[in-house]
Amino acid sequence: MEHLTTAQAAFVVGAPLETFKKVVERAPIKPQLVKRGGRNIRQFGQAELVFLHAYDELKQALTPKSQSEFYEALRSSLKRGLAKEVVFGKQRYDIGQHLVFVERKLKELDKLTAQIDRSGKEPLIRGTQIEAHRIAALLDAGATVEDVMRDYPSLKEHQIVAARVYAEAHPKAGRPYPMQTAKAAMRAADLSALDD
Repeated sequence: MEHLTTAQAAFVVGAPLETFKKVVERAPIKPQLVKRGGRNIRQFGQAELVFLHAYDELKQALTPKSQSEFYEALRSSLKRGLAKEVVFGKQRYDIGQHLVFVERKLKELDKLTAQIDRSGKEPLIRGTQIEAHRIAALLDAGATVEDVMRDYPSLKEHQIVAARVYAEAHPKAGRPYPMQTAKAAMRAADLSALDD
């Protein structure tokens, strides 16, 4: 499994990005640090994803020290290809449901990311000239999938979902896209003064 960025990991774990960042700061995990453009970027592997998906349960059931022991045992178990149960000290913890969830979300991320063409300057919805981040901005502003399909009739629902997931996993740097389409702005404009 390739290591994921913070935004990708948040999608896989199923948490809003800002909430996910706060949990990462509190949890006893050690994401890999990689230098990119002079900055340290966190990258998350399978052990971190499984731990973070189970974190709400773990903080209820385990002390901070036991959480650290569990995390180290989890990393070791996954490296050895052992799954379903983590043994640490005198404790056993079933991780089966968390592994299944993470694996399903990783497949979903791969499938949705494959629908985005990243070969150019801006990531486009495959087979179109429509920017993924533009569609995500509309959805973030409150547009429904149906609203987007009305203004972009060539798009299918799965393409719109793929654009949102891609944008969540790969946030856009720089100036954001408008949060309304030109067609929606025209519909909302009061043009009655032009009739006089």
